[in-house]
Amino acid sequence: MERFETPPRPDWQAKLEEVGLTYHSNGAEPQSGMEGGLWWHEASHWRLTSAEVDLLDDATVELHARCLDAVDFLVNREPAQLQELFGLPEWMAHYLRRSWKRGDPTLMGRFDLALDDRAGVVKMLEYNADTPTLAIETGVAQWFWLQDTHPGADQFNSLHEKLLAAFGELAPRVQGKPIHFAAFEDSAEEWAHATYYRDLAEQAGIRTVPIDLHRIGWNGVQFMDEANARIHFLHKLYPWEWVERDAFGPNLAADSCGVLEPPWKAVLSDKMIMAVLWRLFPGHPNLLETVPGRVALEGPHVHKPCLGREGANIAMIQSGITLATTDGPYGGEAARFVTQAMATLPERDGWKALIGSWIVGAEAAGIIIRESQQAILRDNSRVVPHYF
Repeated sequence: MERFETPPRPDWQAKLEEVGLTYHSNGAEPQSGMEGGLWWHEASHWRLTSAEVDLLDDATVELHARCLDAVDFLVNREPAQLQELFGLPEWMAHYLRRSWKRGDPTLMGRFDLALDDRAGVVKMLEYNADTPTLAIETGVAQWFWLQDTHPGADQFNSLHEKLLAAFGELAPRVQGKPIHFAAFEDSAEEWAHATYYRDLAEQAGIRTVPIDLHRIGWNGVQFMDEANARIHFLHKLYPWEWVERDAFGPNLAADSCGVLEPPWKAVLSDKMIMAVLWRLFPGHPNLLETVPGRVALEGPHVHKPCLGREGANIAMIQSGITLATTDGPYGGEAARFVTQAMATLPERDGWKALIGSWIVGAEAAGIIIRESQQAILRDNSRVVPHYF
């Protein structure tokens, strides 16, 4: 991998807003060598080799398949672990098992991967399987950046086309009924993504209805929208672990509506799945040793909250010495943790790169990169484009 710093496009803000990336920055211009301050940052970019793209493609497909094996193991062989390891309430555990056994469909997910480009090794850090964002940045924003700046190059990026095809495959299953796309309207990132997914669904021939999550109602039998119309199918940008804690959560288990992403994705978006994967596939070349709890592994390792987000409440430890930590809301006494062997990220000019790799259906669909000068990437770590 190579990293480059080049001037951003003169009209980069307008170009991003044209494709729906309205939350691109804090209004500042991208500055070379500066950490944070911007979400999208095209004053830097990375170039991969074709061999690295092939590695990432193969690893993404392989990891998704092994994750499905892990869900099947939990549902059909050790269902008690859904409550004991993952802490699911009983109603959610039963709902998840039904969802898996009847084959509830899934659209997409995004792996966080560490590509050790020196050793040619890809390792899974976690799986954003439930409410993945960065789709607009991946499938649209960086593609138009490529056309404007490197029109003769290629990009590991078929996300837009594969999502459109996935909605097309879903269309017969909804039988002409609309899908309600729910997100918080006051969250620019989430509402923009819900709008993007709605647009793809409509292009695929599916009727859609936008709805603020606060506006979803329950009439005692089924979920209703603001117009008092029944919600038959719900696409939600609202994590299953939040649903589990909400008063209305058990109502979803009444199966009055189909949900995307489906309930069985709840265990894949929980970092405890990494410990299950390591137990099932010890020594797998794309997995890092991971065990439940905060313990000491032999080599450098990381303590991660199972339901943490954006790099919060993480500690990196080597030989009993804490190398780096982050604060956040996920470290309470009741929080579940895993300990994971430390991975190697590519680093150039003091900047580390984390790969976000998409899966749509069972196919790899491209990558987006986040970079930071810090050891632990956070919610303000910038998003940068790539090509090969």
